[in-house]
Amino acid sequence: MVFVIKFTEEKRVRLATVLQCFNAISTLCSLFLVAGGIFIKARVEDKVALIESYGSVDGLCYTLIVFGLLGVGLNLFGIKVSSDSKDPETRSKGMVMVLYMGLTALYCLLVFCAGITTFAHKMHLRQAFDKGITGAMNKYQYGGYLKAELDLLQMQYRCCGSEGPEDWFRIQWINKKYLNRDSPRIISKMTDGRYTNADVPFSCCNMRYNRPCIHHSITTIGRHYNFQYRGSQKHIIYQTGCKEALMAYFGGQVLETVGGTIMVIWVFQLAVAFGVRYLQTAIKSIDPADPTGDSEGHLLPPGQKAKDTEGGNASKKGKEKKPKTKKFGKKK
Repeated sequence: MVFVIKFTEEKRVRLATVLQCFNAISTLCSLFLVAGGIFIKARVEDKVALIESYGSVDGLCYTLIVFGLLGVGLNLFGIKVSSDSKDPETRSKGMVMVLYMGLTALYCLLVFCAGITTFAHKMHLRQAFDKGITGAMNKYQYGGYLKAELDLLQMQYRCCGSEGPEDWFRIQWINKKYLNRDSPRIISKMTDGRYTNADVPFSCCNMRYNRPCIHHSITTIGRHYNFQYRGSQKHIIYQTGCKEALMAYFGGQVLETVGGTIMVIWVFQLAVAFGVRYLQTAIKSIDPADPTGDSEGHLLPPGQKAKDTEGGNASKKGKEKKPKTKKFGKKK
């Protein structure tokens, strides 16, 4: 079975036009891929201090940009080839169509791998954010760039800690020079030389909450008037972890959108690969004496089918009975 389709000149022109449309759509998607790679790189660089193993994320951005540019070039070349195929005087029966078909098939494979890689990268990005945010929290007490970056992150994404506000309870984020180490209350909260308490930075405060923010000793019952850290009052502090907030944005919105675009490109390129194969074989089988005459296009070479037919005919002939020769006996 070689999936043979008979083509008239009108059908060949129509197929070339459809391929041009698919190439145009793939070109736009490829440009979106380039823009997506640049966008991810720009946004991730803003959070580079909070991402462990940033280089792998950077590599993904460059991969998207390169694949997008290759897609733009290949599809523009495809539009030119399809356009030339409409006119008997400019259409090519030789290596141009074969080259384009081969490049399209290779690009399909690469795009599919890139799509799978993009979706799989979400897990790596989750781990990178977790390690990066936790590392920044441990250095928060020293101030400087990391402190400002983490405060900005928590206010911008309305999150607190890596997994949640309780992460701040387990680390010392207040520098010792701001602690009265002679105070019995401070001494009681010291563990292995580290001060830990149910405190969170001011940037964890929910700006939409009506009550003035409480972010020190928030779990101590009776410490604050008419306040208990439970139920709806817990939301005086952001309850979402910053890892989940960042993943909801970068993993859910950005990476899934880019990954979906890559798979759309793959579908269109796969359709183009099949269409170009039919167009190439249909043009190749045109009778030179009649450039606008009918022809046949196929996906698989018909040689095997012809051999099978010849073999079948030969075996049928072999099975035909030989004519009986009449034997003449001696007269008695």
